[in-house]
Amino acid sequence: MDLSQCQSNLFLGFHAHRSPISDDSISLQSSWCFRTLPSELLDQQSDNSCDGFVGLDDVADSEEFSLLGYPTSLKRRGRGECLSFSSSFYLHPSKRAAVEADFEKRKATVRSWGNQPISLADPALHEMIEKEKQKQVKGIVLNASENYVCRAVLDALGSHLTNKYSEEMPGACYYGGNQYIDQIEGLCYERALAAFDLDPECWGVNVQPYSCTFANFAVFTGLLMPKERIIGLDTLCGGHVSHGYLTPNGNRMSGASIFFESMSYKVNPKTGCLDYDKVEERAMDFHPKMLICGGSLCLREWDYARFRQIADKCGAILMCDMAHISGIVAAKVKLLRRFVMLATFALIKLPFSVTTVLFVRLESG
Repeated sequence: MDLSQCQSNLFLGFHAHRSPISDDSISLQSSWCFRTLPSELLDQQSDNSCDGFVGLDDVADSEEFSLLGYPTSLKRRGRGECLSFSSSFYLHPSKRAAVEADFEKRKATVRSWGNQPISLADPALHEMIEKEKQKQVKGIVLNASENYVCRAVLDALGSHLTNKYSEEMPGACYYGGNQYIDQIEGLCYERALAAFDLDPECWGVNVQPYSCTFANFAVFTGLLMPKERIIGLDTLCGGHVSHGYLTPNGNRMSGASIFFESMSYKVNPKTGCLDYDKVEERAMDFHPKMLICGGSLCLREWDYARFRQIADKCGAILMCDMAHISGIVAAKVKLLRRFVMLATFALIKLPFSVTTVLFVRLESG
């Protein structure tokens, strides 16, 4: 391969003298050693001065080396010319000392900033946080989804765990270094099953969803194909928007209603109770792949055994959204495990936790 006639518009300040070379003669040789400049010194050049010029008394004005078989000359800048830092240049000793001193000063500044409380690091944000805190302390919130968590929960949420990525399941995370995160998640699995007295041979658990809405959507996408059918309590009757909410004029307002075909059943407007015969009639007409019992603003009892009968009759999977009653279910006031295949709830409703749990009955059980 003869490169002697090649033309190039690339110019790097080199003065090259070309000579023909053969395929087996390509090599990169240097007549002197380049020294790497520490990366922390690369931002020290001033806009108004040339701090990093080379000591030309010790280094020749030009250096000869071979680039792909071409004898090449590297011409250096003069003392009065500005110089961009490169790994191939030396700093004058006095300049190096000044740069290193400044670097240590900047490191100390970064350390100091990293240890500041939020009141000093971001006073404006701290003021807003304090206002929200005072609002919660002085007011009474009756929304079950806005529980007052204990100090231990706040400590956990503000711990070093926030620095770690831990995508996927324990033991199979995409990122390395998750051994302690896996232990924490495993502990959460064990405690969730124990709290509801569930046999790990019959029930699986996932504690990763950020909220019940995400847990519900994980159930839908895991068990249903796009455009398959879901039926749940109407949002205006106390159902949750994540179950597939459509406005009266037909607008789809949630992921469930966009990716799946959703229909709702309603309560009796006079009594506020469900008419289970009408629920069954609607389910048999719609033939859903999934039937949802439970909701967000339901004040009445749910007949889970009756829902089991309806689900079996129309061939649907029965899922329970027990977001607001999980505490009394764990206390065995309500027993759902005989009837439902899946259950989701958010522990933010309870005083000592902030997480979401998804239970699924295993086929082997």
